[in-house]
Amino acid sequence: MKQILLILIRTYWFVVPKRLRKKCIFKLSCSQYVYQTTKKHGFNMGFKALVSRYRRCRAGYAIIPMPESQHDRVILADKKIIIRTNTTI
Repeated sequence: MKQILLILIRTYWFVVPKRLRKKCIFKLSCSQYVYQTTKKHGFNMGFKALVSRYRRCRAGYAIIPMPESQHDRVILADKKIIIRTNTTI
């Protein structure tokens, strides 16, 4: 199962060019995160990472700049709030 998930992610990278992929609000893209987690910890942890990222990183997020602190407040689709250093998406 681990190899199947890794092959699916590599196929996604090959078939969908970077310019057509959705921008990710996380520093490590969702597919890269799931790939690394699966490779290091196995299928179960990789699948959990996939589900977790899917729930958090769907359309519906908002980015609120906080210029006084050089950070952005990111409100995820599941209503969780994370703080990140100001960077372009």
